[in-house]
Amino acid sequence: MNSRCLCEEKEADNEEKIFKDFNNFINMKIKTLFKTIFCAGLVLTLVLYLCHLYGNYIEKTQEPITGYTYNGFKEKSNYKSSNTILITYKSKQYALHTGDRILDKIKSGYFPKLYYSSKTDYLFFEGDYLPVGYAQATLIFTFIFSGIGTLIWRKQLDDDISKM
Repeated sequence: MNSRCLCEEKEADNEEKIFKDFNNFINMKIKTLFKTIFCAGLVLTLVLYLCHLYGNYIEKTQEPITGYTYNGFKEKSNYKSSNTILITYKSKQYALHTGDRILDKIKSGYFPKLYYSSKTDYLFFEGDYLPVGYAQATLIFTFIFSGIGTLIWRKQLDDDISKM
């Protein structure tokens, strides 16, 4: 019976802590919110850029693969999806999602170089591991969102976000 009371007290303490954490989030200053978004955006940009550099590293240190089988393609069904190129390499089927640029090259008879990352079991076209545009778009969004947000709420930066 005594241990049951202790468990109920711990549950109540946990619920109180969660409620307190949520209140702390709601009571976060607008300035702190924009600083947090800015820092998170910079970290995400760095991670995406490092992935881009890793793809470049694979392309520079390895030869393009040979011995694969091209099994056709599936064109995107709407503007939100991507084209799929079907490749068999080392007895494994890969579906490479790519944009119109590479699909147009394949349709015209030119097949771009393929690279394989054994560490991540990832097959990709030359320059298509993670395009640098993702990192650039994230960085631009980070600066614009934080900058515009700071300009819009410049007189209320020390207020709570619940008053935005």
